[in-house]
Amino acid sequence: MESEFLDFIEHPQNRKEFIQKMLNNNGLDAPVLQMDGKNHIYVNFPKAQYSKNKSIKTIIAHYDIFPGSPGVNDNSFAVYCILKWAILLHKNYQNSQAQHNVRVIFTDGEECGEEGVKSQGAFALAKVFKKLKILNDDIFVFDCMGRGEVPCICDCAISFQSNSLFGKKYRDLEQKACNAISKITNGNCFKIKSNYSDNASFLANGIPAICITMLPFDELQKYMSFNEIPYTWKILHTKDDNYLNITKKSIQLMALLLDELYKM
Repeated sequence: MESEFLDFIEHPQNRKEFIQKMLNNNGLDAPVLQMDGKNHIYVNFPKAQYSKNKSIKTIIAHYDIFPGSPGVNDNSFAVYCILKWAILLHKNYQNSQAQHNVRVIFTDGEECGEEGVKSQGAFALAKVFKKLKILNDDIFVFDCMGRGEVPCICDCAISFQSNSLFGKKYRDLEQKACNAISKITNGNCFKIKSNYSDNASFLANGIPAICITMLPFDELQKYMSFNEIPYTWKILHTKDDNYLNITKKSIQLMALLLDELYKM
């Protein structure tokens, strides 16, 4: 992993300022959206970069970390990968006029959600989406993507009628995510029961959103076959969520998956 990533995860580090500075240094504005005491960071791509021929993909990753934990997998790895990808999209447009329809938001306060979805930092953000009638984005949330070689869709824990408008939109979005994952994993796409992430805030506001995570194959197999909690999850929110537990394969897969979503 790059030395810049090691700087990002070094403590104490002002993560908000690091993200903004990295984007600013590469020609991108990164205004802060202050909502309910949380500081979400919006990557402000120039309007000329957007294509009218593609649906908007909103990519979300929370940059806050659990107090006392290095927070490398949860969620520094995904944030850094998306940062690099956003910068690449910007440079690709500058070099070849390659348009995209990507919206990137780094959210604050996801770790506050242990008291319920309304305490999540992204809940206020989702309410703004609803108020502004931003209801048709393809919203993908990335959480804990730094360990393993199997991207997984976090199974929706809420109940809804599959033939409802929301249900249809959710299933369509889930299928898009599954198609993207299948293209980089030889046709495999796994859905797993897991704790909610920032997608819960959008679901609670009636907006479909898919959360994607990563697991090592052996941990996934034991979890699906024997309900054995993955080691990757056991070390979340602990001192062991550190750089040593990041796997190289995850770096490659994260880049490939973001590119597949970009192509949709």
